[in-house]
Amino acid sequence: MDSIINFSPIPQFVIDKDHKVIYWNKALEEYSNLNASDMLGTDKHWKAFYTSKRPCMVDLLVDEDIDGLSYWFSNNFKKSELAEGAYEAEDFYPHMGDGGKYLHFTASAIKDPNGNLIGGLESFEDITQRKIAENDLQESEQKFRSLVQNLNVGVYRNTVDCGGTFIQVNPAFSRIFGYGSPDEVMDTRVIDFFMDPSDRVSFLEKLKKEGSINDRELHLKKKDNTPIWVSVSAQAHFSEDGSIQWVDGIIEDITHRKMSEESLIKSENRYRSIVENINDGFCIHDFEGNILDCNENFAMMMGLVPEEIMGTNLDEFSSSKMMIEKGRILAELEKEGIVEFDADLKQKDGTQHFYSIKSSIVSDKNGGKVYSFLRDVTKRREMEEILHESEIKSQKRLAEIEAIYNSAPIGLCVLDRNLRFVRINDRMAEINGFPPEEHIGKTIHEIVPDLVEQAEEVANEIFEKKHKVMGREFNGITPAKPGVLRTWIEQWYPLKDSSNHLIGINVAALEITEIKKTDKALKKSEEKLRLAIEGANAGMWFWNLEKDVFEWTDRYKNIFGTEPDPEMSYNDFLKSVHPEDREKVNNATQRAMQYGEDFKVELRTIWPDKSIHWIYSLGRLFYDIQGKPKEMIGIAIDITPSKIAEQELQETLKQLKRSNAELEQFAYVASHDLQEPLRMITSFLQLLQRRYEHQLDSDANEFIQFAVDGAARMQELVNDLLTYSRIGRKTGKFGDVNTEDILKQITFDSRLLIEENNADITYDNLPVVRADYTQMVQVFQNLISNSIKYNEQERPTIHISADKKINDWVFKVEDNGIGIDSKHGDRVFKIFQRLHGRDEYEGTGIGLAIVKRIVEQHGGMIWYDSKPGEGSIFYFSIPQGDVKYEI
Repeated sequence: MDSIINFSPIPQFVIDKDHKVIYWNKALEEYSNLNASDMLGTDKHWKAFYTSKRPCMVDLLVDEDIDGLSYWFSNNFKKSELAEGAYEAEDFYPHMGDGGKYLHFTASAIKDPNGNLIGGLESFEDITQRKIAENDLQESEQKFRSLVQNLNVGVYRNTVDCGGTFIQVNPAFSRIFGYGSPDEVMDTRVIDFFMDPSDRVSFLEKLKKEGSINDRELHLKKKDNTPIWVSVSAQAHFSEDGSIQWVDGIIEDITHRKMSEESLIKSENRYRSIVENINDGFCIHDFEGNILDCNENFAMMMGLVPEEIMGTNLDEFSSSKMMIEKGRILAELEKEGIVEFDADLKQKDGTQHFYSIKSSIVSDKNGGKVYSFLRDVTKRREMEEILHESEIKSQKRLAEIEAIYNSAPIGLCVLDRNLRFVRINDRMAEINGFPPEEHIGKTIHEIVPDLVEQAEEVANEIFEKKHKVMGREFNGITPAKPGVLRTWIEQWYPLKDSSNHLIGINVAALEITEIKKTDKALKKSEEKLRLAIEGANAGMWFWNLEKDVFEWTDRYKNIFGTEPDPEMSYNDFLKSVHPEDREKVNNATQRAMQYGEDFKVELRTIWPDKSIHWIYSLGRLFYDIQGKPKEMIGIAIDITPSKIAEQELQETLKQLKRSNAELEQFAYVASHDLQEPLRMITSFLQLLQRRYEHQLDSDANEFIQFAVDGAARMQELVNDLLTYSRIGRKTGKFGDVNTEDILKQITFDSRLLIEENNADITYDNLPVVRADYTQMVQVFQNLISNSIKYNEQERPTIHISADKKINDWVFKVEDNGIGIDSKHGDRVFKIFQRLHGRDEYEGTGIGLAIVKRIVEQHGGMIWYDSKPGEGSIFYFSIPQGDVKYEI
């Protein structure tokens, strides 16, 4: 028995009634670093737990000082459910190990058979890991409780009649069967405990025959009829005549396979029973590893039954890693007498499991004997690995969350109950205008005073009602943008501790200053759009593609001549379209669906009165989140009046074109055909003048002179008219024309005119334009000759320049001539419109008309700026790039 206590893996010690240590086992030596030889016979057992002298639990039980238990162990002690008179307690010892340890104590008084107190037993278990890891705690606590509870042995004495009367039972017996006290059990019959009464009969028959029964398993029932399995050992007490007077017995609840602490102390056999019923594996082996004995759990751990494992060696189940460590483990065991280590062992089928092993030397005789306890920690190891991976993932996730928090596009912060910043991300700090670290510990009043009133209002609402505030709009000015009124949408969430006390507020803020501006502009734009649509007498339509339903505004009737159908489909819409235009509508729809083009189409509709109306419709496709076409929105405008006007205009233009062509043809033919008669008249008049000039009187000569001058003027008019008509008929070839080259040619060709009038012609760097070269020569030649002709200065000056204006070149011809009165307006550009008498300035008055027609033929415009006596500036524009030249 001493061997069992001494080498038990549970630290234990026993004191006598004088508080002197009489047992101090090896497990306690190892745990406390106090040798048994130093402790036996002393009252210093408190040194294993405390730094100064104070009573242990067992001291108070020996003194029968229950009040002392309440004082020294406060609320941590309780009566043990495992044995009568035993107490349990848990306590924390900060001076033990790194960070302190939690210990669970069990103490009970030891009494002699007469009930006299002779000492006490105290054992304890290190439950630090249980406090740290809940799973290990529960497993360890369950196994420890199972072991202690199985020491709770029920003792009884009863008669041997079939019904059976209880003579005496102990409290443990009543607890096993769910009775409140032994007295309550005494009022029942023995046979009432049997599920099957015949088991009582067979039990008595064997007892009468053999005199005793050891460890007989019976299926009994509790007070509430709950079935219970028990192990019964009974001893018959015989009278002198050989009859049984009564039966003494011990009964154990083996439903949960727990043995009492008393049975552990009483016998090796009882200890064996405990070992068999613990969840750990247990084996006895020598120093060579030969297995001498084991419990069933150990055999199961190796994948065998106990009979198969006897005579085997631990090396057969050891991994290669374990074999490498074997020498070190044996050396430590021989030196210390006890060793604890982790190892991986192989089952019969090769499956590996991890075990926590604690080995103690029991005897050095006959090759030595070692007790080893094995606990399967495979799941724990797996859980540790999972927890380790989970911890790594959690740390990584925490880092990711931290990164997301700091880089979030919305402002985030945490405020305490005093509205001090506890935490803040970069975006919120940027909104406020201070670095994040400058916020910590400061209040909203110190950072953003303009927002204090709004913040306090929301905070008070949260503190009073303890609910979140969502979507609250804040307006104010922050130091980040002084003088700028800004707007935010904010969410305020109450922050609570583990006791559900409100300790602060989480704030999320999204700035919507620009959104508000945009929203305001959008509403204004929508109103403009509405007014524009209404002003254009247009109707809006909405085509739901998923449901194939058209919706129209109230302008539908003005466009289609009838009320819209609420369930109108695309095909229903097509029925109102002119048959000749349906394919055009379908094509526009398909292009919009396939290529995302805008829906644009002119179509005709047939009203119920069979009248034809023209409509222009414009629409755009909109998509859902997945990019699938969702709906098309558009407008429709009745363009029938403009279409009719356009048709009338086209007809008028055709007629005008024909008329212009006829007029031009007439002008050309007339001017061309008049050339010959005019030449003949002029020739004959000149001949008449030469031949008869000296034979006629002065009146006749004057008349002939008038006729010659008239014919010459007529010739000039016809030539100018022919030139003008050719501008409209001529199809010019456009190309790159260097206008500086034109000025050089004109100054060379007109050098006599320039010299006679002492004129000065200058020009800047002039551009290259796309134009008809010959006609551009006519433009500059006419403008320059007019500037010289209508000039009374001793030195006429003409300057030509050009400026680039967006898509045009604007040329400027500036002179110092007589100028033009503004009252004449555009008369200067009309054909044969003269502003001066023929005796003042020669010419037909067609030059500027020719210039105007050429400029317009090139897609440009001509105008002037002039004051009488101050000169004139003529402007004309020539478009850049290609110009389509047509008659």
